[in-house]
Parts: sequence; C-alpha cells; structure tokens
Amino acid sequence: MSTVKISDLPVLSRLNSNTSNTLLIGVDVGSDITGQLTATALAAALYLNNVLNVGNNSSFLPNTIAQFAGTSNNYVQINLENINNDYGTADYIVTSNTGTDTSYYVDLGFANKNYNPSSPYNSLGTALNALDAYLYAQGGAGPGGNLVIGTTSTGTKINFIAGGSNSSNIIGYIDSTGIHFNSITSQISSQVSGNLAIAEAYTDTANTFIQTHYLANTKGVFTAGDFNVSGNTTNYGALTLKAPSTFPNTFRLLTISAASNNYSQPTSQTGYIAQITGYANTPTKLIVDSFGANTYGLIAGRTARGSASSPSSTLSGDVLMRFAGNGWGTTGFSNLGVGRIDIVAAENYTDSSKGSQIQFWNTQPGTNTLNQIATFNATEVTFSGHVYPSKGFIYTPLVYPSAQTAITIDFVNNSLVRAQTTSGLTVSLTNQIAGKTVELWITNTSGTNQTFTTGISAINSTLNATTYTMPGTSTTYARYFCIDGTLANTLVSVVHS
Repeated sequence: MSTVKISDLPVLSRLNSNTSNTLLIGVDVGSDITGQLTATALAAALYLNNVLNVGNNSSFLPNTIAQFAGTSNNYVQINLENINNDYGTADYIVTSNTGTDTSYYVDLGFANKNYNPSSPYNSLGTALNALDAYLYAQGGAGPGGNLVIGTTSTGTKINFIAGGSNSSNIIGYIDSTGIHFNSITSQISSQVSGNLAIAEAYTDTANTFIQTHYLANTKGVFTAGDFNVSGNTTNYGALTLKAPSTFPNTFRLLTISAASNNYSQPTSQTGYIAQITGYANTPTKLIVDSFGANTYGLIAGRTARGSASSPSSTLSGDVLMRFAGNGWGTTGFSNLGVGRIDIVAAENYTDSSKGSQIQFWNTQPGTNTLNQIATFNATEVTFSGHVYPSKGFIYTPLVYPSAQTAITIDFVNNSLVRAQTTSGLTVSLTNQIAGKTVELWITNTSGTNQTFTTGISAINSTLNATTYTMPGTSTTYARYFCIDGTLANTLVSVVHS
C-alpha cells in the first residue's frame, strides 16, 4: 500500500463549475472513517446545518440564519445585480409563511435600463419605469398586504427628501403629531399627473378627520412662491377639486383660512363646498378681475333637476342662484341667511323658454323670519311692503313734437304724456294694467274751441260726458287710472281751465 502525503498533492486553484466534480478528503470523527466527498455535499451540509457566516463575525443575534460582517473606513455592502441587458429587475423578496410567487411578499428592487412598464415582471405595472427603485407589499385575497413604514422610538420622525441629499432637501416629515410639510409652495416643485389627494385633519369638537381635499387630473405644476397650479388639460383645466363617493355632504371640499390660528367655524348644515375665513378686523374680499373689450367679471349659478351626469329641465319656482347674508346670534348662524336675493325660474324650462324673476328677502327686526319684500320680473316689479322714495319718482314722459288729432295711451309703456292740438284730440287706450295711472297734458294752441274726446264712457268720467270742449289757447289735464285691467273699469279725471 503506497503512502501519499496530502502536502505532496497538487494545489487546486479553483473549484470546478460543477462542484459535484470536485472531490475532497475528509474524516468523520464520530465514526473514525476517512473518505471522500464532493464540494456540493460539503456546501449543502454547511448551509443546511450552520448559520451562513460571511466575514469576521464574533457573535450572532438570536435566531440568525445568515450574518455578514466586514471592516472598512468607508462602508461595507451587499450587492445584488441583474447583469442582463434586457428587461429584468434585481429584487430582494421576503415572503410570509403563506407567500407565493404572486402573493404575500414584500419586494425591494431596482429596474434595469431596458425595463418595459407595459410588460412588467412584477406587480407594479406602469407605475414603474426603467432605472426606477421600488418598495411595495403584495397582498392576497384575504387580510393583510399593508406596508408599514415608521419609527418606534419616542421623539423620532420620518423625513422625506426630494431633489437632493442634504438637509435643505427635506421637504417634510411625519412624527407622532401628524404629517408636516416644511413649505408646500417653496419645497415642492413637481409635475402632477393623475389624481393627487391632500387630506387635512383638524379638531372641531372631536379628534376626527373632517375634510379631504382632492386635486384630480390636473396635469399641472406646483411652483415656488405663492401656491400656484397651472395646466392646460382638455377636460378639467388647471385645478379640479373632486370628492370621493364616500365624502360626507356635511364636510367642506375646500377651506381657505387667513385667521391667525387657521380656524374656521364649523358648518352645521349640508352642501357646503367651499369656505373662506378672512383676517380678523379686516373685510374679507373676493375679487374677479377681467380685462379687455367686452369682458366682465361673472359669478353665475347653474341649476338643473336630475344629476350632474344626467341633468333634467329646471322647473318653475326652482332657485337658480342665491346671494345671502348671515349674522351670529347668541349661539350660532341662522340657516339660509337673514337677508337674501334669489334668482328664480318663472316657468318650466325648455331650450326656447326660460323666464326668470329676482326675489328680495329680508328679516323684520325683532323676528328671525324671512319675508319676501320685492319681486322683479321681466316686465314688472312687485313690492309687498311700503315704498318710501326719499326724492320722489321720476317717470319717462312721452312728448308728441307737433299738433295731434289722435293719440293712443299704452298703459304698459306710458306714465306721462304731453300732446298739443289745433283741431281737436281723440284719445284711445290699450294694454290696461290693474292699478296703473297715466297722466295726460293737452294744450289747445288754436284760438278757437276744440273737442277733447277722452276714450272713456261718460259714467267713468268726472265730466259725466265722453268729451270736453277746450277753450282756445288753454290747457287741460287728464288722469287715467285702471282698477282691474279693463276699459270698463278705467276712470278719467279731467281738470280744465
């Protein structure tokens, strides 16, 4: 039996790529057997029965299955790289005990330069682009699948950086008191596409979330300085605020507060979309500027039955637009205001028929009940209270420029009429209106007597006649007033010289 010293054997500079083709000599101390084994068998036994220990490690943490250690004045690292030049990614995956290749795992990775988001190899779809990094949780059909990121020590926070790696690039943070942005106007400068939701939580009477602001489909830009959103989208314009389907109608979609403590009074009624609170002891102003020929500022209300996606015709009596004023009583504001102007539909609407009226409402002192005081229609105005013209009424006169023989008094359009005659004047009446008065001044400029025919029956005339003989070069005053809109109930009072 020959004797071969191990030290005399050739030195292997590497292992065969197929480690099963590399034989090693070993001694099993327990059985006192010297034999051969492959490098594959050695590796399998090491990884199966011992902790994977890379580096100079002196101790292990409890339940450790792998440990890496190194010494460097700069850094130590574990690198995972997918060197394929096609569409792949490099991923660190941790699964639950029920995890599969498609569910219940967390994925931290990086996409290669030719990664195609339209044909992804992971669950991110088009959210990921080439050379993007990502961290996400993939759930399943049951509970779980949430991603928890945070700190557990008292007084700590999570910082968010963008556009750089220095402290000046920290745009905001989360701590135990909530979410904080250092300056949403000066620190955020990003292209917004799709839906952006900004949730704001503050306390009125309980620690509850009471409003959520939504910026949807803006495709705009947050710019530095004052808060600006600009864009040129086809369907929505620069800024659209949209509430989710579960948004309570007692909440406000938009709140702007200039108060020193950023507080706004709670809105106890439903339907409030926006609320603006101004500075203390300063009038709060909303200004609509418009420049150029044939332009103007416009605040318009549009009202329809049905829904936003399927409107139906406005009906008579529907309020199209309301302007209201309100004041604080002992404990709060009144519902609907204490003085208001309503623009109201005066008929059922069609594309060719859209009558309207304006109603004025006020509250009498000592009460809290609104009363309608005036109604403006297209052709008439109705006052339901007393009218006190401090400087009197001014009517538009109808003046005939030359001598007349016949004139028509139109109750709709005439209030004061001036006429002259040289050969007599006959008056006819049209469009009588109940309660309307028309006054007529006639001058006979001839030197002879002329006949004034009133157009009214003798019994409805203070003359007890249908005519009056005007002396030459004299003046006659006639006052017509109608009781019920008919000629039979119209009176003429004649005052003559």
